[in-house]
Amino acid sequence: MACSIKKTTFVAFLSFLLVASLAAGNAPAEETAAANPLRFYNGPDNSYLEGFIKTDAAFFTQNNSWFGESRDNLGRNSNHWWESAITAGLQGSYFFESIGEMYGKFDAVQGNTGNGTDAAGSNAGRGDASDIRPEHAYIGWRSGSLFSSLGKDFLDISFGRQQYKVGNGFLFYDESSDGGDRGAFWIGPRHAADYAGILRLKTGGFSSDFVYFKPDDNPNSDTKIGGATLDYNFEKLGNVGGGFYHIDSDIDSRDAMKVYDGRLSLTPFEAFEGLSFLKPFRVEAEYVYEDADSGFDNGHGWYVSGGYQFEQIPWKPTLTYRYAHFDKDYDALYYGFSDWGYWYQGEILGEYVLVNENLKSHMVRLNVSPIDSLTVNLFYYNFKLDDADAFGVQSDDYANEWDLMIDWTVNDYLSFTAVGAYVDPDDGAKEQTGGNDNWSYMMLYGSFKF
Repeated sequence: MACSIKKTTFVAFLSFLLVASLAAGNAPAEETAAANPLRFYNGPDNSYLEGFIKTDAAFFTQNNSWFGESRDNLGRNSNHWWESAITAGLQGSYFFESIGEMYGKFDAVQGNTGNGTDAAGSNAGRGDASDIRPEHAYIGWRSGSLFSSLGKDFLDISFGRQQYKVGNGFLFYDESSDGGDRGAFWIGPRHAADYAGILRLKTGGFSSDFVYFKPDDNPNSDTKIGGATLDYNFEKLGNVGGGFYHIDSDIDSRDAMKVYDGRLSLTPFEAFEGLSFLKPFRVEAEYVYEDADSGFDNGHGWYVSGGYQFEQIPWKPTLTYRYAHFDKDYDALYYGFSDWGYWYQGEILGEYVLVNENLKSHMVRLNVSPIDSLTVNLFYYNFKLDDADAFGVQSDDYANEWDLMIDWTVNDYLSFTAVGAYVDPDDGAKEQTGGNDNWSYMMLYGSFKF
């Protein structure tokens, strides 16, 4: 009976998203861009207090998961399942006349997984999973014009349960865990650290963070990270930056580790006259060096990518190539999803099988927008192992994956995504999993928020 109720609830939720999409699609543009209907206080100088809610639902189906051997690898067959999440809370800001702005946010997340075992096996043996827990709970202060000679909001201090992000999420983005008894493994609605204190400085093109945080990982590793970043943003060319962090942890290989990070994201020809055809070219790179404590080997992780947007061609296609390398001693830490392919590499392998350790990947991405509200991404990945022996196999050729994502933004409140993916295993994947079938996968996702 309980399973039947959950299925009925999930179907009703999907029906609600469909009805909302039809209603929103018929609404005038000025109505879809209206202010948050849950705002109940508007004060001086844009001060406000409002409620917010976000609902997500996704259905997953696949053939030959784990290359036909999901039961042997996960303990359960993984053919299809659904996930949902509801996030609700309060956020606000109050501007003082001469001493800046106080701001804060509090919310909670209800995550659910049902009707099967997810492809990572996070709920294997648990059955349906459901959990509600606090997400953000922080307060902060920005200096406004208090230090006017240094620029607006020169100083920003915050503390509490909050997310800490660096760059595009290669190193730090997701300080919380999903799946397992928390539910919603793929939707991943939780990102906030158990606690984080962040001091931000910004003046001119320079910005810097000083941070100390404890991730809300599951199981709890009692990891604590402190460090600082320094970035410079060029007016047209992009930005460069770096950081240093120190880690204390119950994970022996991570304890006392020192982490050095350098990164850039540039459009190097943007400022040059006469080279207009090269201006859409973008280059990105990041390098992380992990200096482990004695008794453990140091780790290296890095990537470099180049992309070009064909602005004069219909649909404005962008073509990107990226190479990423993580050696066998690299600790992936708390990377996360900031865009498709960053940093879950592959909607099958990157989500459910591989992490960014002991891995080399080639990625080719084609992005097009037939209309403003519709975006299509096509990916190809080639995965190899950095050290096959350390992975427990003989071949370092792992697999090839193809992904198709279609994102439809109906309006400011409602969006839908469809994903199709296919993996052809090489010898490394066949040795690891014991399977040799091609793995195919489809996902349908909807999100409604205000």
